[in-house]
Amino acid sequence: MSSGPIGVLGASGQVGHHVVGWLRQDRLGPLRLGGRRRTPLEALRQQRDDDIHPLDLNDDRALAEFCRGCRVVVNCAGPSYQVLDRVARAAAAENAHYVDVSGDGPAHALLQDGMPANRDWIALLSAGMLPGLANLVPAWLSDQPGGALTVYSGGVERLSGAAAADLVLSLQPQDAVTIGNYWYGEAGASWELGRRRSRSLAARENVQLDFFPGTVAVLPYLSADAERLAMRHKLTTLRWFNVFSGQRLRETLIGLRGRTGALSEAVRAVERAGELDVLGMRQYYAMVFVLEQPQRPTRRAAIVTDSSLALTAATAAAALRALLRGEIPPGLHFADDVLSPDRTLDEVQRLHAGTRICRHTLNLAEVEEGTL
Repeated sequence: MSSGPIGVLGASGQVGHHVVGWLRQDRLGPLRLGGRRRTPLEALRQQRDDDIHPLDLNDDRALAEFCRGCRVVVNCAGPSYQVLDRVARAAAAENAHYVDVSGDGPAHALLQDGMPANRDWIALLSAGMLPGLANLVPAWLSDQPGGALTVYSGGVERLSGAAAADLVLSLQPQDAVTIGNYWYGEAGASWELGRRRSRSLAARENVQLDFFPGTVAVLPYLSADAERLAMRHKLTTLRWFNVFSGQRLRETLIGLRGRTGALSEAVRAVERAGELDVLGMRQYYAMVFVLEQPQRPTRRAAIVTDSSLALTAATAAAALRALLRGEIPPGLHFADDVLSPDRTLDEVQRLHAGTRICRHTLNLAEVEEGTL
């Protein structure tokens, strides 16, 4: 691998600035910092050899210049459904490996249809919290495939941009949640006996769950990434629920369910509701996983963080370190397919003090009573 800089796109953003901080903490560099505006990038400059590159991702020449000479490009810019494979291809053309904190199914499909000629090139997609880190948990809970997995993920946080757009997309009926020919997900669906089962789960209000303070609303949603998880681990059942603690965001999301209209308007409504919900509340994000397997005790894992954005950045930094250590084979990968669950979960806790991760066995009484 070359000794060139590590490029971080979106370096001054909500995820990118955490990535930059942790790369410096681990003395990884030199760094090339990219983003839309020079002033926030200059504010990040700490080392004399930090290379500042203001650029527009839609400018082919500027993007190529940013990637040129880099050993790895870490993309923290989004939203992923607009970036798609654009940055990955620019990095590959300049022989730079690639790590994307999002870069989900659509980007993977586009890259798979036309892989770069360089057979040594490495691309890690979905190297964030969700998708990414969440998909490592089932293997951390059990070394055996199969079983029934239930997941609850959500909390109370400020939402903006791509995160708000993803929430809006998760509320739409199946035929609305597509990007081109790519199926994005389906509200109310679950994975049952090797296939998607539509309209199998209902939204619920005023639910009490361990690790989620107060009462919450749960909205079932089966994403394409969740389906991939189910198939990879040969799960008989996967039920995934998005969890919402804030009242105003809940009401806004319920009002948006099934509605058509401009995505930008719905995103603004979600952003406003999220801002109101966090007033006077402690922000948090939690993911809880319950795995039931025949002839084995029921296992539960929980990841609780004070910032999903910081946890996303910590996951990306851990993925980059694995790549730099030579642990990732050449080719195109979803991060959870090639990262070590134990090592990655340990590293994100080391990097981000605001994240707690635990796992334990549920006793029979807890399972029978439906305790989560």
